[in-house]
This record gives sequence, C-alpha cells and structure tokens, in this order.
Amino acid sequence: MPASRPKRRREVLASQVQDLAKAYDEMEKTGRPFGTLTIVEMGRKLESQGRDIIFCAESILSTQVPQVVLDETGRTFREASTGSEAPFLGLPELRQAIAGRFKRLYGREVDWNTEIIVTSGSMQSEYYLMAALLNPGDEVIVPTPTFFFDIPVKLARGKPVYLKLDPEKNYLHDARRFRDLVTNKTKLITLCNPHNPTGRVLTEEELSGIAQLAIDRDLYIMHDQVYERMVYGGRPYVPMAKFHEVQDRLVSITSFSKLFNMMNYRLGYAIGPANIIHGMEMVQSFSSMGIPVLLQKGAIPALNKGFEDRHIADTIARLQKARDYAVRKLNSVDGMRVSSPEGTNLLFPEISSFGMSSMDFCKYLLREAGVACAPGIAYHGDGHFRISLGSDRIEEAIDRITTAVSKLPRKVSKRDNRARVKATVSMPAR
Repeated sequence: MPASRPKRRREVLASQVQDLAKAYDEMEKTGRPFGTLTIVEMGRKLESQGRDIIFCAESILSTQVPQVVLDETGRTFREASTGSEAPFLGLPELRQAIAGRFKRLYGREVDWNTEIIVTSGSMQSEYYLMAALLNPGDEVIVPTPTFFFDIPVKLARGKPVYLKLDPEKNYLHDARRFRDLVTNKTKLITLCNPHNPTGRVLTEEELSGIAQLAIDRDLYIMHDQVYERMVYGGRPYVPMAKFHEVQDRLVSITSFSKLFNMMNYRLGYAIGPANIIHGMEMVQSFSSMGIPVLLQKGAIPALNKGFEDRHIADTIARLQKARDYAVRKLNSVDGMRVSSPEGTNLLFPEISSFGMSSMDFCKYLLREAGVACAPGIAYHGDGHFRISLGSDRIEEAIDRITTAVSKLPRKVSKRDNRARVKATVSMPAR
C-alpha cells in the first residue's frame, strides 16, 4: 500500500509576503499598498479605449532622458555588450564619479571602493539596506506620510513603527516625537528629504535633532534623497551627510530616475559606512549579481558638474512655473487646500472636505477629468492626493482637475468644525 502523502502546509508563501500579496490583491479597492500603480493601469486602459488621459500619478520630472546620457549609452553599447560584468558593488568609473560629486556638493570624502554600491533604483538600495541591517523584530521608525519604506522593512522581517506627522505644523520632523517612539528594539530611522509626497524641505534644525537622537540612542539613519537639489526660491538644501558625527550610522540613497529623468534605466546608489555597504553587497551579490554595465556607463556623463548645474537650473525653472500655476488654481477651488511645496515635483492637496477616500477621489478624477493622480493612502496620507508636476501638459491637467473638483459637493470636515468653533469663540458679544 503506497505511503500517504504528507499534508500540505497551510500557507505556501512566507507570512510577510503573503500579507503583502493579500493587500496587493485588494489594492484596486483600498489603494494600499501602492494604489498609484492601480490608477496608472486604469488610465492606460482608458487610453487604449481612445480616452485622452494626462498622467500625473507617477513622480516624473520629465520623460526626456538627457542627450548626453543617450549618446554615451549608444556609444558604449557594443563594448558593454561583449565585455565583462561590473563588480557587484558597481562599475568603478561610476562609483568614482559618484564619490567626486558627493564631495563637490556636500564636502564629504567618500571611499568609492568600499562606501558606495550601485543598485537597480533607489528602492533596491532601500531593500538591500533593510535585508542587511535588520534582525527579525527590529523596529524602524517611519514618519508618515511617506513613500512606502515600511514595505521593505516588513519584507526583511522588521517592524515599522509609524510617526504621523502633523499637516497643521507643515509636517515638522520634531526629534522629540521621534524620541518618544524609541525602544530597545529600535534600530533605524527613515527620512525622505526633500519629502515625498508633501514637498517639504527639512531644516537644518530638524535634521540636527534627529542626528543627535541617533547618536544618543545608537540608531542608524536611512536618508532617501532622490529629490536632492530640487528646491525652490534659493532655499538651502541640507543633507543629513552635513552632520559628520553621524557618518558611521548614516546611509544616503539617491536615484538617477528623478534628477536626471532616467526612470527606465532603473539606476540608483547608496553611500554609507563600509561595513553596511559590504552587507548590502552580499545581498546584491547573491540575488541580482549587480547592474548591467551598459546602464552604468551611460549614467556617468550625467554627473558632470557643468551639465548637472545647467540641467538642475532648467528643471527647477520649469517646475517652479508649474508649481505656482497649480497652487494658485487649486487653492481657488472651494474645499481644497494645498501648501506650496518647498521642493520636489510634487503637490499634496488636502481633500477631506469632500468626504471621499483618496482612492475614490482619484478614480473620480480619472473618469471625470481624464487625469491620473496618486491616492494619498498609497503614502499613508488618506484625505490627500498627490500630483506630479512633470507632465508637459501639466497646466491643462490642473485646469481639468479644478473643473472636475468644482462639481463635487462638500461635506463638513473636522477642520471646518474647528475653524467654525474658533470663529464663534473669538467673535465679540453683541
């Protein structure tokens, strides 16, 4: 008689992957974990049916890859296609250029050979960092709203601890509030500056407080600075790397996708202590085995000082014009409020007075206005939605949005009630 088969385990996938897959399967309804993708896919479907859709959901500064990058990529195509693979840490020439740029911009010496790793976009750097740094149950403080840093934390079997930033205080990163969340299991703080999705540019005082907290409590800091230098009005951009006392506990992560419009190159990098970068190298070595040489060679000219400075100036001028137009138009709509971002290519208008989830709101904009925007719930910021200013048709998109939103009925929000009570209290007696 044949032996009976062993009973199949209840779950095939690891629990953290199973949880993510379940949320992903419900994403069209809930917007979690990344409803931006759902809205874009819905927009593409409508476009294929003949609708004119303007895409402002994905964070894109422009779709035009710089010509110097395209030229270098084309020039080296045959050589890179037949040559040897790059080291797992990345092409030496590219890492040397990255180190030179970091010193030029921020005054910090970086050992290109041991303190830089090139990855497939910034998100891969962030996952590799979590995989290399976290033990099961280690806690990571994640201020929200934010990009989905909590997902790589969970995939690495860590525990995200959320710190809800206050929009009434312009999403201030108050180190005292971070300190209240620190336990003996806390290992890492995540930061995004300039900030996705709000467009805040953190001050030196905010960063200094967090740096001191990391020193006091022996914590590490991940600084996502993919929007570095994208600031308006001559406002200073202060990276966490400015604080030399945290260099042994800081990993700075950047991407070519945003600053240089190289989204389809999927190229990013991390700069940090040699021991952490080595740990990230181990994860990369035995997973993807590195990044194609062709893409790395093509990126090198983008880091030329003269080119980068001209490119940044042109990009900021274009985005600032779009920002000013969008803020003026959107704030003219009854029930909508948007702060003028200090940096990035992003707006994060508040829509709570319309009584809709951010996912339903973005579906409405897609149907009514033909504009794809990102739901705030995808960034832990329901009651808001995100607009990327990078489209060549951004002013038309803003006009469509304002027209569509003007048709929506308003519902009294908690903020409206607070304002009404405040006005009543302050009104002189008759």
